Parts: sequence; structure tokens; C-alpha cells
Amino acid sequence: MMRLKKEYSKYRLFILDCDGVVWRGENPIESAIEAVEVLREMGRRVVFMTNNATISRNDYSNKFSRMGLYVPPEDIYTSGYGAAQFLKGKYRTTYIIGEEGLKIELESIGIRVKNEAESVVVALDRGVTYTKIAYAAKLIRGGAYFIATNRDPTVPAEEGEIPGAGAIVAAVEVASGRRPDIVIGKPEPYLFKLILRDNPTPKEEILVVGDRIETDILGARNFGVDSLLVLTGVTKREHLKELDIRPTYVVNTLIEIFE
Repeated sequence: MMRLKKEYSKYRLFILDCDGVVWRGENPIESAIEAVEVLREMGRRVVFMTNNATISRNDYSNKFSRMGLYVPPEDIYTSGYGAAQFLKGKYRTTYIIGEEGLKIELESIGIRVKNEAESVVVALDRGVTYTKIAYAAKLIRGGAYFIATNRDPTVPAEEGEIPGAGAIVAAVEVASGRRPDIVIGKPEPYLFKLILRDNPTPKEEILVVGDRIETDILGARNFGVDSLLVLTGVTKREHLKELDIRPTYVVNTLIEIFE
């Protein structure tokens, strides 16, 4: 019977990133899947958090199922879901630079995605065009509220790193002459606040698990909670000595939190 090592036993809520922690692309990290199952058996709460707004929470839930892990949509916090929650009760219409997953999250709570809109949401859009950027900038210059899902400069893909949402946000920012009014995803605090709203837990009992220093670990530090860096994703052990931002703990893989 596995048990948590002493240093991890105080944590009741585990907030896990997805790519690089639970899977790599379409390949599950089997030891991490096992770790999640053991944490649940111990009565720990495990939720998932990602800056990726291209996929809806339902589609993420289906992906977890393909990886051999049941995760209901309400335990998944994407930056697209966060954008929808932010807009809820504030703006009824929005123009998006983004993909179908973002549109699904917005429309599921009654926000209309249309050209004449009082807000603009900018996310990763692998079909982005000059026309979309120009139109978003025009709306923002005209006073529309400017929401960025995240500022990730690049994202991993089969062919290597490709431009992320941050590259598109930067283009809209320059063209409109305005910075985003809010950035939803890590390392900003908004998604963390949503998780805490739904899962009230003292901050000293929360552990954020991720593979990226500049989003996961910095986000945890900004929010005032502990962090665990896993070396199954983009950050490798040789990178650690160069870093200004230090995680609370470092492990090779998530299963190492047990003994």
C-alpha cells in the first residue's frame, strides 16, 4: 500500500497541469495516471488546469478517458472555460480569435459569439488571419473589453514548438494600442481563484503540479501556494540551476510523491 511521503501529506488539493504531467501529446504518462488514482483513493481532491483553450472541457474529459482516467468536465479548468466564467454576467456578446473549443465554452453559458460585440477574447487560433487581427484591434480601439486567454509564447506540437496564444495576443495588443484588460491563464491568478471558489481549501494545503517554470511554477508562486515541478515535460534537471523561479519540490515523475 503506497502512502504519501511526509512532506506531501499536508496537501488536500492537488492542481495538475495536463501536457507534460499526465500525458505527452497523445501518450499517457502511466506512472502519473497511477499517482492520480492513488491520490483519489486517499481522499485527496485532484483537479486539472490548462492554458489550452482550443479544446472544450468535454473533449478534455474524453481525452482523459482515452488515457485510462475518468475525469468529469467540472474537474477541468481551461483558459477557455475561465474566459467564459469571467464574461458571465458582465458581457453578453464577444468576438473571438480562437478555435471551436473556446466557442463551445462561451456559448454553453449563453454568451453570443458575433462580430458586433462588446468584448474580444484572444486565444490560440491556428487559422488566424490578418483580417481577424485587424477586426479585433478595431473593436478594442472602439472600447471593447480585451480578454487574453494566456500569454504563452509557444506551445508544443508534433513538429516542435509553434507560436502560442501569446504571439497572437501581442499582435492584437500592438495593433490596438491596448494591453489586455485581463489575462485568464497561468501564471495569472484568475484560474486559481476559480478552482478555489469551487474547492475551498486553505492555501497551505494546496499543491500545484506542473512541468513549466514560467506558467505552472510561477503561477503557484503568484497565487501563494506550493509547487511541484515534474521532469516529465519541457523542463529538465539541467535547466534548474539557471532558474530564478524555484519550485517548492522537484521530482522525476509524479509517482515519486509516494513511498
